[in-house]
Amino acid sequence: MKGESVMIANIIIGGAIFAYAGWVLVRHVKKSAKGTCAACHLADRCSGSCGPER
Repeated sequence: MKGESVMIANIIIGGAIFAYAGWVLVRHVKKSAKGTCAACHLADRCSGSCGPER
């Protein structure tokens, strides 16, 4: 019985790791599709050349 519970725990932990990796990959692809400035975390308050006209 102990071996089965360890195996189930390993499957759950492994599944969580793969799910997180997939989520990060999808998020990265979506942000990169927006372009450099749109994906930047400073896009709202950016004073660079690609920021909003002010």
